[in-house]
Amino acid sequence: MVVTTAIPSQRLLDNQGRHIRKLRLSVTDRCNLRCTYCMPVDAAFMPPQTYLSPTEYATIVAELVALGIESVRLTGGEPLLRAEFAEIVAALVAVGVPELSLTTNGIRLVPFLPLLEQYGVRRLNISLDSLDPETFAAISHGHHLETVKAAVATAVHQGFQVKLNMVVMAGVNDHELVPMVEYAKGLGIEVRFLELMRIGYACHLGGDRFVSAATMIERLRQHYDLRPVPRPLDSTSFNFETACGGQIGFIASESQPFCGHCSRWRLSADGVLRACLFKEAGVSLRGLSQRERYVAYEQVLGMKPSLRGTEVHHAMHQIGG
Repeated sequence: MVVTTAIPSQRLLDNQGRHIRKLRLSVTDRCNLRCTYCMPVDAAFMPPQTYLSPTEYATIVAELVALGIESVRLTGGEPLLRAEFAEIVAALVAVGVPELSLTTNGIRLVPFLPLLEQYGVRRLNISLDSLDPETFAAISHGHHLETVKAAVATAVHQGFQVKLNMVVMAGVNDHELVPMVEYAKGLGIEVRFLELMRIGYACHLGGDRFVSAATMIERLRQHYDLRPVPRPLDSTSFNFETACGGQIGFIASESQPFCGHCSRWRLSADGVLRACLFKEAGVSLRGLSQRERYVAYEQVLGMKPSLRGTEVHHAMHQIGG
């Protein structure tokens, strides 16, 4: 596939000096889990005909790469549920995305590993909120723990760079911090502990479920000598390693926002480009001419806030994780 664009001279640099170089690209809002911090059991989804086509994704992403986007992460919902997933990956690779990666819950991952390897998608973030079958089922409304663990092990064995993402909730899974570190260490991969964010359906959980990164670190220091690991300024996580080989990251969006160095935009499955996960507003790119899209990019560039909002009520699964 060849997509031609008129490349403008400007880069995606906003008035606060933030270089937008990463894109979270949602290919579907559908999911085969119903995690309690993400969506209700009876969640409603977009009609599939509202999704951007592989060609539309390629056209938009080619323009954004020309403007300085260096990394595209495929998200959902669960991206591997998208019927045209293979076509989307092929289209994005064809337009020269420098780095293409994937966030998934792992349930459908194993059959897709040959495709991902073929197209050089080697970086995988896999959601895993508990190692206990009952807790996993209570959080996700699905009995897929062994399937996910098998997918993690298979991907690691095949040489993919895997990170585990665990959303930590008080009284639910916060007692599993050390077991999760040990599990990841045994596989030679990084685990990242995420603070519960006040987004969409999670807003109903209340503050009693929140565990700060500082609290997690305090608990883990009782078991490990945590040594800081340098990270780029625009990284979503701050990281540590342990003397015994553990790799631990924290995404502390609530207690330690990183807005000042944020380098991410988000494109929803129906074509709305957003500057921030915590901003309801976005600009629809669907049906726009190339000239109109470049105007839209400039508009979104001015929509990125300097400070993070308290909460936002749009659905997380429709924005992309």
